[in-house]
Amino acid sequence: MRPHLVVIGGGITGLSAAWTAARHGAGFSDGCDVTVIEREAEAGGKARTHRNGGWLAEGGPAGFLSGRPAIERIIAEAELTDEVVTANKAAAHRFVYFNSALRRVVPNPVGLVTAGLLDVRGALRLLGEPFVPTRRSGPEESVWDFAARRIGAQAADRLVAPMTLGIYAGDAHQLSLPSAFPRMAALESEHGSLVRGLIAKRGRMATGTLTSFRDGLQTLPRELSRRGRFATQTRRAVRALAHDGARWSVSVEGGPALVADAVVIAVEAWAAAPLLDGVAPPSAAALRQFDYPPVTVVSLGFAPGDASGVPNGFGVLITRGEGLRALGNLWDSQFFPSRSPSGHLLLRAMLGGAVDRDAGTLDDEAAVALVRRELARLYGTVAAPVFSHVVRWPRAIPQYTVGHADRVRAVRDGLRAQPGLFIAGSALDGIAFADAAASGVNAAEDALRWLRTTRS
Repeated sequence: MRPHLVVIGGGITGLSAAWTAARHGAGFSDGCDVTVIEREAEAGGKARTHRNGGWLAEGGPAGFLSGRPAIERIIAEAELTDEVVTANKAAAHRFVYFNSALRRVVPNPVGLVTAGLLDVRGALRLLGEPFVPTRRSGPEESVWDFAARRIGAQAADRLVAPMTLGIYAGDAHQLSLPSAFPRMAALESEHGSLVRGLIAKRGRMATGTLTSFRDGLQTLPRELSRRGRFATQTRRAVRALAHDGARWSVSVEGGPALVADAVVIAVEAWAAAPLLDGVAPPSAAALRQFDYPPVTVVSLGFAPGDASGVPNGFGVLITRGEGLRALGNLWDSQFFPSRSPSGHLLLRAMLGGAVDRDAGTLDDEAAVALVRRELARLYGTVAAPVFSHVVRWPRAIPQYTVGHADRVRAVRDGLRAQPGLFIAGSALDGIAFADAAASGVNAAEDALRWLRTTRS
């Protein structure tokens, strides 16, 4: 009898798990049956691509970094390699809005002073980083505390805090350094200094090129769902899980319960928690502690010449205290030119996050009006956009706040006594698109190993 794996959640994590289990479950005599249950009308999770004529607007991630084995293997297996596009050189030009001006981020102290991001004192403090004592013990540090200790408060406020907003929509004073930026923590622990660590790594914190698909990031989950050797049930919400000592029962709204030999939970922490109340209460309690602040993504398109004040580059992050509410802007059609008609500009602004939750709850009209006012200040752009699209996420990016690793450990420890139950997702294994895919792959491989053990 073929084993049956149920995957709860049809985002990139769940679909990567289903794809892996269905494709690599050949160790069983007849293969492995896989069913994906997704509450929304279509699969994809936060990979949400909107196409309107010559415009292509992403409602979630802009893309993923190349060089990640799990997602690249899936792309190859799904025969999507020819659909891959990489960002052009404009993606290397990044800006921070500070002291009422756009300032290009140049990766050296002299350049940062010339750009007006640091003064001489701040640059000297940054240059002194190799002489800062290595911290080997003590309480878990926030991202800001770590940065201020190693490179100074000025650089922490003007460089690291905006970067944290851009990645997590999060507050650098609250996020955990080892959980949110493990590579940065490793540089100190392994090399005693960020500078010495970067020298050892030839100046690279992370490798890879920003990558997407011709028809946007949702191409991958859409094609996995369409081509996968598994069943996908959309518009169906899982209500409860139960185990009878042999198999799992997955109660689904509006239909009969599914019987499964193993289950992979691949939904966000807030959605996973109630499913575990009856089977793993400690895990459910830990999952409820994860914070997901709201974020609204406003995409605006401008005719040629109407946004001439926008420089060539990837985008701008905005330091707090400037009187602006947006976390930053991405200039999508500058690094992926095919996302707007020729000569036009597609720009995205992010509102909300952990530092301004109210801005993330604005309705569409209010969000667009706010962004237009701020664009006038940032770039002098006052012309009306010729394209607009708004996506609101009431619960956006999981915040890896101080204590995150302990919460993740509590979630996983609580599941150890539950045979055949696995969990994956961005709340646990990294918020990046490629990390979420890898999390799904790993959960599927764990499930397959467990199934083989129980059937041997």
